[in-house]
Amino acid sequence: MAIDSGGGGGDGGGGEKRQRVDEQRDRCEAASPDAIPADGISALPDELRQRILTHLPLKDAIRTGAVARGWRGLWRCRWEHRSSVEIHLGSRDAPRRELDALAGEPRPRRRLDRLSLVADTCKLKSSELRRFTEYAAECGVEDLHIEMRKRTLEGKLNFHLPLASPLLARLSLRRIGVSNMYYKGAQPFRALEVILLHSVAITFRTFRNMMSLCPSLLTLDLRGCNFEYDFFWDIIWPKKLRSITFAESNGASTRLDLLPVGSMRSFRFSSSFHDTPFFLPGDAVLSDLYIRFSYSMLRVDATEFNEALPNDLSALTVLTICSNALPVASSSYDDGETAQLSKLSNLRSLRELHLLMSKMGDANLADIYMFLKTCQCHNLGRLFVQLPKFVYKPMESSQTIDVAREEPPEDGLDNLMMVKIMNFNWGRAEVQLVSFLLRKARSLHKLLIVSPNVTPPDMPSVDEADLLFLKEALANGKMMLSESDDAATQPYHSEVFIEL
Repeated sequence: MAIDSGGGGGDGGGGEKRQRVDEQRDRCEAASPDAIPADGISALPDELRQRILTHLPLKDAIRTGAVARGWRGLWRCRWEHRSSVEIHLGSRDAPRRELDALAGEPRPRRRLDRLSLVADTCKLKSSELRRFTEYAAECGVEDLHIEMRKRTLEGKLNFHLPLASPLLARLSLRRIGVSNMYYKGAQPFRALEVILLHSVAITFRTFRNMMSLCPSLLTLDLRGCNFEYDFFWDIIWPKKLRSITFAESNGASTRLDLLPVGSMRSFRFSSSFHDTPFFLPGDAVLSDLYIRFSYSMLRVDATEFNEALPNDLSALTVLTICSNALPVASSSYDDGETAQLSKLSNLRSLRELHLLMSKMGDANLADIYMFLKTCQCHNLGRLFVQLPKFVYKPMESSQTIDVAREEPPEDGLDNLMMVKIMNFNWGRAEVQLVSFLLRKARSLHKLLIVSPNVTPPDMPSVDEADLLFLKEALANGKMMLSESDDAATQPYHSEVFIEL
């Protein structure tokens, strides 16, 4: 298990399961407050248990919090000194001052769980950066974050990872160049499980070496990076790689080909499918999938999109998909001999669906209905709809209205218990969607509406029956309206794509 996946991993109900386990354990402990712990190790004094934790990697030390209440947070105190160091270089002389302070620390170096280096100045030299990373290696850092607030000139400042980093488990780099990252004769970084590269310029050769020297890599997060043409064509991926995030690459067209087959469980993609087509192995078994296309899907047909997906998506539990992919995802395609249904038509395990709508007119509402029909999400329990912040006013026509009133089967949403709609602007199509969900989701417990207008405005184009249905739901508490977004109820992929 990685220290941090940088956007999540595993199944969509992991947090809820952990919460239930914690609540059950708390009830048992509350019922017998004076009981002797079942395991003798929990009866030891804090000092001895902290000493035990010093022999564990950071991720395993954190996991001990599941043993009992007394272990929770104990890992933060396992060192007598600070276990996390944050260095902020905000002035021209800051690098030298900080390096002199670190050089004055006694040897052997203290153990560090995390080191974060953030530089606002562009005066940081590669030699100074190397001294910071060498210090991190001497301290056995497990979580290393290096960030340049201002983008450095490519080739001027490069990151190098020292050989002696046997405990490094998580590496995060932002706005920096990475070339010749590994020295000749470098040994594999067997503890490295998470790599996040955000707005990083990296060469194909360096990236290929990185992948070959990280056999335990579980999570790879690439956002806003500069890639060469056919950058991923000849990469030998780590066999344990479970999660790949690829967002908004810069530079020439590339291809995401030959991704790992047996291990991958999570794939998140946000880019132009035309400029950066991806190809997922046919026998991949995904648990969560994020698809957000940057541009119009007019240049992508259903056949091409379906060929990019695994053959069987029946194990998928979480899906986030954008509005310009909905028509293609719902379409049948021609495999050369016969017409086939979309590979997204078999979503029998889907528990959470998140729709990213760039527009919300009659045609978009029809796309949602058609998608629900095609995909047969009978076990769907949570639905999130993220509407555009601006008010979209489509051209009115009887044809679009008729299409928009096409509804999915009566029993398609029997297990839907929670719905959240964000940026609700009281448009006709939006009101129709909410009314439809209130009528068809028989098991619905709550419907959360986040809107800048908590009072329904004058809407002459909205059907009076739909509006009355919404007002009744507000009155009886089945629908809740708020101006602010509740952080406690967020979609699984809510933190996937942060601002670069």
